[in-house]
Amino acid sequence: MQEPADKPAPTQPKGAQAEVLVYTLPFCPHCSRAKALLVRRGIQFREIDGAGTRNFRGSLVELTGASTVPQIVIDEHPVGGADTLARLDRAGVLSALVRREPFPVFVPRRRLTLASISAWIMSLARRGEHSPVMERTCVWLDRRGRVVEPPPAEADCPGGPTEAPRSILPA
Repeated sequence: MQEPADKPAPTQPKGAQAEVLVYTLPFCPHCSRAKALLVRRGIQFREIDGAGTRNFRGSLVELTGASTVPQIVIDEHPVGGADTLARLDRAGVLSALVRREPFPVFVPRRRLTLASISAWIMSLARRGEHSPVMERTCVWLDRRGRVVEPPPAEADCPGGPTEAPRSILPA
């Protein structure tokens, strides 16, 4: 299966919301969860209810490659079900897909590392500071939420090493 093009088509301006279709069946808890996530994120979508539709699951297989519901399609590209939608949202890719941004997309991440914990312990002895710091990392993701390694050569870490680390504990 061929990956979709990384740049939006000329008829799809960057920043305009993509067409989001959600194929559902009634009384489906996963469908409700997917729709609720889209509503929480303020993403407009069109629900296509398969109740009473002849060969609905067969049509889904032809369109998306899966027969389970819900199936989410963004700009004619099948995304998957509710779990995949939630994973893309957690990764920070869902909003980029909906805004038709070119990929790979930068997603800021912060993480505790052995070095940042060691620095925090040393600062406790010197200044009495009581909160560990998070190290900023540059993560570039593709359309499916996978990390692109190595990041593009011309890519710079937005807000990178010059940004002061943030504490993870309340002040």
